[in-house]
Amino acid sequence: MPTKVFTDEELMAVVNGVAQKRGVPYGAQDTQRLRIAFTANSGPARTAVAAPSECQAFLEKSPEETAGDKSVSFAMGALPLEGGSGGPTSTVMFTVRSAAGDALRGSQFAYDDGLASRCGTFDVAYTERSNTWASTVQMLPPPQIGEKALATLQSAKPRNPGDQGGVGLRALAGTLSVSLSLSVASDADAQPALGSMAGIARELIDQAANNAPTVTPPAPNSRTPEQLAALIQGVTGPGGSAPMLQAQLIRSSGTTPAAATCTYDDAAYFGALAGSSMAQAQFSGAAAKSYTSITVISMADSVAQPYPFDARAASLRDCQSITENALGGVQGRPWSSLRQLSGAPGGDAAYSVVHELSDGTGEKHLSIGARRGTLTVEATDLVRSDAEVQPAADALTALINQVFAKAGL
Repeated sequence: MPTKVFTDEELMAVVNGVAQKRGVPYGAQDTQRLRIAFTANSGPARTAVAAPSECQAFLEKSPEETAGDKSVSFAMGALPLEGGSGGPTSTVMFTVRSAAGDALRGSQFAYDDGLASRCGTFDVAYTERSNTWASTVQMLPPPQIGEKALATLQSAKPRNPGDQGGVGLRALAGTLSVSLSLSVASDADAQPALGSMAGIARELIDQAANNAPTVTPPAPNSRTPEQLAALIQGVTGPGGSAPMLQAQLIRSSGTTPAAATCTYDDAAYFGALAGSSMAQAQFSGAAAKSYTSITVISMADSVAQPYPFDARAASLRDCQSITENALGGVQGRPWSSLRQLSGAPGGDAAYSVVHELSDGTGEKHLSIGARRGTLTVEATDLVRSDAEVQPAADALTALINQVFAKAGL
C-alpha cells in the first residue's frame, strides 16, 4: 500500500509512469490547469441527487468539487485498453487522489456493507440549468483491490435502444484512491470492463507504492500560474465580458526546436519558455461573435536572453512574409497581406500586425503583443473588413495595456 501523501505533480508523474509502461507517451492532464479552470471560471451548476438519499455516498465527486478541495491532491488521466482505438468504450478515464488514509476513507468510502446492500439499485436525478435527466445505478461485485473497493453500472432512465452504459470502479489503497470509468455497449460488457479497469488501478497503486517518482520543483518565477489567472480575472473584455481562462506552467517537451527567422512557430517559442507561467483567456463579444483571445506569460528566471518574445516581435516587424507553424496544427502555413498597424502597445519590445490566410474567407487576423520586463502579453482577434481592422487593433492594445496596468507595469 502507498504510505506517502503525494502532491499533484507527483500523482501526474505516477500516471505518466504507468502510461509509458503501456506504450503511451503520457496519460495525465495538467492538474494545475484543471484546478484553475474549474475554480476560476463560472459555469452552469450541475447537481446529482441520489434516491434514496443515503445512496449519495456512492456517487463520484464532480470535477469542480475535486479541483476545489486543496486538502486532497489529484491527477486526472485516460488510458486506452490493450489494443483499444481510443473510443468511449475502449478508453478508461480515471482520477487518482492522495491524502491521509482516514481523509480518503471519510470522503469517498464512508459506507458499510449494510448501506451497500440497501443501495443495490438506486436512481440519480441530474439537473443543469433547465435540463434534467435521470439514470439508474446498480452495484456490482467489486474486484479485490487494495483495502476497499466498489463497482457500479449506470444506465439511462428510461433506457433507449443504442444507449451506452457506464461502469465505475473506486478503490482505496493506503494514501491513494483511484476512481475509474468506462462506457459499455451492453450490460454483458460490464464484467470484462471491470477486469480491464482493475488492471489499470493495480498498476497505478503499484507505481505509487514501489516506483515513487521524483519531481523537479518548478523554476523560480516572479508570478505563478495562479497569480496570472487572478490577474486576468480582473481584466474587462469587449463589451464588459468576463474571461474564460486557463493557466499552467509551460512544460518542457524534451527538445527545443530552433526558431527560424520570419516564422511564427509556437513549438519553438514555447519550447524556449519551458518553466514559465502562462495564462490564456478568451472573451465573448457584446454584439457579434468575437474571437478575442489573450496570452500572458511570466518568464521563468531560467529563460535566457535575448528573450524569445523579442525574436518573435522582430520577425513580425521586419519580415515581408511570415510562415506559421501552429502548435498541433497546420505546418508551413503562409501569412498573406501582412502589414504593420499603428498604435502598438509600449514596452521593451512590441509588435502590431494584421494578415490574411489563403483560405478564401477574406478574414483579417490581428496579432498584437508587448513585453515589459519578464511579462509578455499577446492578444489576437478576427475581423471581416478593412474598416474594422484599426478599431479592433486599438481595442486589443487597450486590453494589453489594461493587463500591464493591473500587473503594476
